Amino acid sequence: MKAKISLENNVPNQEIARKIREANRNANNPIDISFKEDLTEIFFEGERILIPEKAMFTEAMLVHGQVKEKAETLEISPKDKGKTVNLHLDADLVAELNEIKNHIVSKTQHDLILEIFKKGMDQYYKEKK
Repeated sequence: MKAKISLENNVPNQEIARKIREANRNANNPIDISFKEDLTEIFFEGERILIPEKAMFTEAMLVHGQVKEKAETLEISPKDKGKTVNLHLDADLVAELNEIKNHIVSKTQHDLILEIFKKGMDQYYKEKK
């Protein structure tokens, strides 16, 4: 999913749109700019959208994403971006995870799938008997 904003297409907002376009271009951040069919709205869409001045951001902007304040700018990023989660695992589970990691670290994807397939077939035959 991408971050999105829209502005009413009028002369003051056209100037704001130019500044947003230039700020993203200067930051090497590609964004898509489009217009509503009847040319009444300007749409911005991208992985992130930089707004160069906080004063440019108004309630009239329809936002699909999260607004993050930076030093002098605002950054709009998608809402469904991944989150960092801290897990506290017991020692037995950590040991088991490390054992699995050590087991697969030297194998290719093909080797792992083949091994899982063979184990699955063995289990199937045992259950069938």
